[in-house]
Amino acid sequence: MYFQTNADLIRALNKAASITETDLQGYIISVNAEFCRGSGYSEEELIGSTHHIVNSGVHSEEFFNKMWKTIQSGEIWFGEVCNRKKSGELYWLQVTVLPIHSEDTNEIYKYVAIRFDITERKKRDTVLQRHSALYQAVIETTDGFCRIDTFGRFLEVSDGYCHLMGYSRDDLLTMKISDLNTLENSIVLDAEYLTCIMKGGSGTFEIERQRKDNSTWVAEITASYSPVDNGSVFVLLRDITERKNSEKHSEDLRQQLNHMQKLDSIGRLTAGIAHDFNNILASILGYTEMNLLFTEDLPEGNIKTNLTHNLHQVEISGKRAAELIEKMMTYCRQNVPKKVVETKPTAQVINEVVKMLRSGLTEAVKIELTLNETLNIVIDPIELHQVLTNLLVNARDAMKKHGHGVIKIQLSTVNLSNCLCSVCLTPIAGEFIELSVSDSGLGIEKETISHIFDPFFTTKGVGEGTGLGLSIVSGIVHHSRGHILIDSELNVGTTFRLLFPIQILWRRATDSSSINVPEDLNVYHLNRRATDRLLIESEK
Repeated sequence: MYFQTNADLIRALNKAASITETDLQGYIISVNAEFCRGSGYSEEELIGSTHHIVNSGVHSEEFFNKMWKTIQSGEIWFGEVCNRKKSGELYWLQVTVLPIHSEDTNEIYKYVAIRFDITERKKRDTVLQRHSALYQAVIETTDGFCRIDTFGRFLEVSDGYCHLMGYSRDDLLTMKISDLNTLENSIVLDAEYLTCIMKGGSGTFEIERQRKDNSTWVAEITASYSPVDNGSVFVLLRDITERKNSEKHSEDLRQQLNHMQKLDSIGRLTAGIAHDFNNILASILGYTEMNLLFTEDLPEGNIKTNLTHNLHQVEISGKRAAELIEKMMTYCRQNVPKKVVETKPTAQVINEVVKMLRSGLTEAVKIELTLNETLNIVIDPIELHQVLTNLLVNARDAMKKHGHGVIKIQLSTVNLSNCLCSVCLTPIAGEFIELSVSDSGLGIEKETISHIFDPFFTTKGVGEGTGLGLSIVSGIVHHSRGHILIDSELNVGTTFRLLFPIQILWRRATDSSSINVPEDLNVYHLNRRATDRLLIESEK
């Protein structure tokens, strides 16, 4: 539709806009009704005054100087101006100021200002700006942010999210959230949580994420669903990997403390029982030996034969009990006197044990040796013999069901980092001499591994074992300042890795082939020092 006359245009403009005319000095020479209504001033109050009457004080003097410079040069000025009503209320206007030229001289002789009220729009803009600022503040206070649609496609990502995931923004905006993970549990959880959040509106959960370089981290995710614009999910992420590692470290310390306290209690109880039982057993064996001497004076006959046989059986049982007591005392390491340990090549001890036990193995069980004969563990050869015997017997028994298999014994060096001893849970790192015994047997269940070194614990049938074998192995290895690692997989096999320090700060004896073992090196002193250290660390 076109205006038929200029008068129609002016009437329409007067209804929609506030219009004023000023002379070259800025004094108002005419106003329309809309300007009066908007400002709250009457025409009489406005005519002859300048626009300073509605000045809000929001704009600087420089702002108006630029406006005057523009219109005085004959150019049209556009801008937004905040005015103040007579009542004191502020309101915003979109302003166009036009210089009016004389038709005769073409010189500017007045200015016309046309204004449209944009107060409501400015209010909406202010609210949006505040929301945008808050939105940005929330994003900046989290480690990462992304917005995804209901199909899991990225719509928006922050710099922090790009850094956490190791992808560029351009890469992420062409991907789905499921493309980021090859971790099966993360893919499933992503789908589950996305569905739940769209139904429930929001949620917070923890999940393991995977970066572009395949490294993993733990994220605490807070997600909220918005149905606006076909629906999208706003996701805030916080990297809690360090916190989770710290919690795990604290839990490891608690477990280590509990383990040491348990060993301390079991050791004291076992030592007390063994000591008292040893005294009783000594009396039994003593009287049995005396009675055997008395039987020599008896006349030949059934009574002497039967009595001698019975006393020998008591003696045999007593000696077996004495051996059990010795094993118990070995585990406890109680009253171990200061002694000189005669050194012996470790490879030689290993070969002696293998030669002794090979005759008890079927031809279907093979033993493979890989020994670095230049390496020697500082340990009593008799104790090393005992350790290997226990491990090899267990390896043989683990393969009984199959009837065949391979036992591998290896002596080498190894460099470790961030490992925990399977027995005492002490963190271990550095270079060690490793003596490993592997079998291809049934393997050990994960739940069982934490108990196999407990005294009297056994998975064998009744009468097939005392449950002290691995307890003795643990006691001897730790007495030699070593540690134990276990690798086991069901129906594949088990490897016991005995780790011994390459350099041990023990005082050399006069004989260079021997070393003095400090008398305070027993399981209780080791456990007590470890317990005290753990108590201090846990209090921190």
